[in-house]
Amino acid sequence: MTLFCNLFSSAKLVILISLLMAKLTFAATPADTIVLGITAPALQSSQVQIAKKIFSHIFEELDYELKIEVLPSIRLAKQTESGAIDGELVRMSDYGDSHPHLTRVDEPIFEFSVAAYSNDADLNVASWEDLNGLNIGYRRGVKVVENELTIFNKDNLVQFTDIPYALKILSLNRLDAYIGVEFLTDELLINQPENIVSNIFKISNLKKESAHLFLGTRISYLAPIVSAALKKMKLTNRYHEIIEQ
Repeated sequence: MTLFCNLFSSAKLVILISLLMAKLTFAATPADTIVLGITAPALQSSQVQIAKKIFSHIFEELDYELKIEVLPSIRLAKQTESGAIDGELVRMSDYGDSHPHLTRVDEPIFEFSVAAYSNDADLNVASWEDLNGLNIGYRRGVKVVENELTIFNKDNLVQFTDIPYALKILSLNRLDAYIGVEFLTDELLINQPENIVSNIFKISNLKKESAHLFLGTRISYLAPIVSAALKKMKLTNRYHEIIEQ
């Protein structure tokens, strides 16, 4: 009888341990995975790395695991529209106007400027209109720039998929100006050879914008929740604590 009781107690103990381990495993596993897309050049920038870190923390607190998928700009837009991925990590504030399947997280992750660069330090470009008649380079897929350039003659516009190559062409006087997102262009420019860096000048800031997370249909209901969490994170200084970790 004693042996039977011992065996029964041991069996109960094994079952309890198994249930406890299963419970702990379930608690440690996110309920869902959220996949957000971004282009390779954007992901290289420090600002977008910060966005990735911040949103990873926010989604983790909501019991989600964040995964990042790197895609070319056109394919990225198609993947979000089809629902193959759950949204886009960083886009400008009015991106949703032309992509109604996406829902904007209203609180911006950061603010940025669009800047004009030239090989001529004295080139006077105080507004978009001042670019008229110039040969202008820009990176394909950057809507915050592309949308402003639609007023110009297409023959004067040169698309690039590689920003360092565009900067090299600019330094060789084969473009009059290059228009790009300031923080990304600056970070890439500073790492170019001296003969390129010394021959390129930032001549003006043309536009200020804010960067936002955009969520697809499947998880659009999370937009106000993420927005509130991001705003609270900024108010409590948690935003800067995470950045500095």
